[in-house]
Amino acid sequence: MGNGFIQIPGYEILRPLGAGGMSTVYLALQRSLDRTVAIKVMRRGGDAAAADAAQSEKRFLLEGRMMAKLPHRNIVAVYDIVSNEDIAYIAMEYLPGGALTDRMRAGLALGDAVAVIVQIAAALEFAHAHGVVHRDLKPANIMFRDTGTPVLTDFGIARWQDGTATRLTQTGMLVGTPTYMSPEQINGLQVDGRADQYSLGILFYELLTGAPPFRGDTPIAVLMAHLTQKAEPLPADFVAFQDIFDRVLAKNRDERYPDLKSFSDDLKSRLVHSDTLLTRLQLDPNQTSSEQLRALGFYTSMPSSGGMRASPSVEIPAPGGIEPPAVPAASSASPAHARRNLWLALAGAAVVLALVLWGVFGHRRLSHDEQELVNLWNDRATELIKTGQLVVAAPDSDGSALDFVRKVEQKDPGNARAEAARAQIGKQLAAQGDAALAEERIEDAARIDADGLAVLPGNVDLLALHGRVSQARDAVNARAQIVEQTAENRRKAQAQVTAFLDAGTDAELRAAFDGITQLVAADATDKGTLALRVRAIEAIGKRLQSAASLDDFDAMASFVKSRGEAWSVDPLWPKLLQEMPQWRGAIAAMAQARVMAGMGELLLNATPWARVDAVADGSGKAIALPDDNSTPLLLKLPAGTYSVVFRQPQDGKSKQLTIGVEGQKRATLTAAFATPDAQEYFKHAGW
Repeated sequence: MGNGFIQIPGYEILRPLGAGGMSTVYLALQRSLDRTVAIKVMRRGGDAAAADAAQSEKRFLLEGRMMAKLPHRNIVAVYDIVSNEDIAYIAMEYLPGGALTDRMRAGLALGDAVAVIVQIAAALEFAHAHGVVHRDLKPANIMFRDTGTPVLTDFGIARWQDGTATRLTQTGMLVGTPTYMSPEQINGLQVDGRADQYSLGILFYELLTGAPPFRGDTPIAVLMAHLTQKAEPLPADFVAFQDIFDRVLAKNRDERYPDLKSFSDDLKSRLVHSDTLLTRLQLDPNQTSSEQLRALGFYTSMPSSGGMRASPSVEIPAPGGIEPPAVPAASSASPAHARRNLWLALAGAAVVLALVLWGVFGHRRLSHDEQELVNLWNDRATELIKTGQLVVAAPDSDGSALDFVRKVEQKDPGNARAEAARAQIGKQLAAQGDAALAEERIEDAARIDADGLAVLPGNVDLLALHGRVSQARDAVNARAQIVEQTAENRRKAQAQVTAFLDAGTDAELRAAFDGITQLVAADATDKGTLALRVRAIEAIGKRLQSAASLDDFDAMASFVKSRGEAWSVDPLWPKLLQEMPQWRGAIAAMAQARVMAGMGELLLNATPWARVDAVADGSGKAIALPDDNSTPLLLKLPAGTYSVVFRQPQDGKSKQLTIGVEGQKRATLTAAFATPDAQEYFKHAGW
């Protein structure tokens, strides 16, 4: 046109509207629809392929895609997104009503302030529901389509709140405007929709009072006020809103509303139940309350003030403590029962009398002196049992415990104390044998058992010990056989591993690896096995370094890492793991060089923007596409012919085009669709 502005096919640039750090916005006429639009043009540097420039352009295009995917009456509409070798721009709705900052200078009535907050809250809630957090809500980013419709703009630092999109801001970078920034943004935490809620609360406070709640001489002072100070109470005229602000401006985001719909519902409830506030809103008295609220931007219906009254609770008394009826006392025994009890008692007395008579007359009665001597011998046997002199007398001793037991038995056969002492001697001998078995002194246990049975034949404890000694001997013999068999198996396994290592193929190396792992698990100290492990690590290292392709390397590396737990104790193992990334990098670099030598670029565009449904090569094989397949889309592909299917999301129509790609060159393919007018756009937006 010769007006000195940039040239964009299909548009007539009328004049600049404004400029920012990375873009310039122009007012333009879209010739095909004869409508005015705002075109935001990316400002490219001298080297458009530099990494920083590419990252900036990626953020620029992401902003357009975010807004394009958020069709809402209070979010700026996006008509087209284009990126090619010459230019990158976003064509969007032109908003002639100016910015909120202009209206704030003149002052807003309460009704206008509430209308702005309610409608922007609806826009933010819609964005949050689609996974987008704005992160830079401020008056300059709110413009007006007409006198009563505020529109949210500038998603330049917005981000996906589900974490699936690439983070395009530098890690740790503080993004946002200090006056409206939430505490979690200041602290560099992951944000969600509650951060926008806090910023909206700051804006609402400023609209009501004329100044934001947190101020300072420097940006740092403002940020510290957000973190440490509490907002001053609202003026008395707005006291009905105070607890709403206490909640939306809470330092802890868990104390805020769960979402902006809850905030709007609470705000509406205050208005519905306050005739004073409704009067101050200066609404049309001829309208119903619902019509007045709709005029402010409230679109959800309020629940009725009444509700179902809860049924009064009914207390059910606990079961009474009724005692069970008493059991009547047993009646006196019958005469027959009494006679049977009498006969049982007489029989028992007869048995006791017989035992007493046998004790008196059954054997020779000892004299008083003999009885005293037997008692002395029993006492002495008890003392010797306590000191462990069971069957062998200590030097200079008068005998063993068994010696004194035998004396008692000769003098007084059947003496109860002597029989108990004899049994105790057998128990202690068996206990000594068990102690020897516990220490695996089997022959000592066998000697104790044999000596004991020689002097105490038939003793039940010593006979039981004899069985345990036999079992222990069998176990020792079995273990010896197992040890010998294990050693033989180890020798065979080591020979097999050696053969695998000598062969050196991938399959044999894996088999050797697993074989050594099993050998180490069986005996981690065997020198032959440890030597094989060193050799295997060295062989694996050589195999990885000589891998023919990245797939071969990754397959072997994955196998090595999956088996590494048993190998980590070897000093060579950490070194192997440390060097593997370097080896892989070298192989990947060579493979990438080979691939890149035959790769070209395919830039896919559409007017207006569309989605790429499918890309297939000449053989019909599908090419993998990114999750965000919106145009403009840049693909790196091997040289060849490709079929591309575009789909326009507004009307669902698709187009299939074919293009050739050459190595080391960029090919551009553009699909043209009918451009919807504004009415059609908002029809699909659901309004």
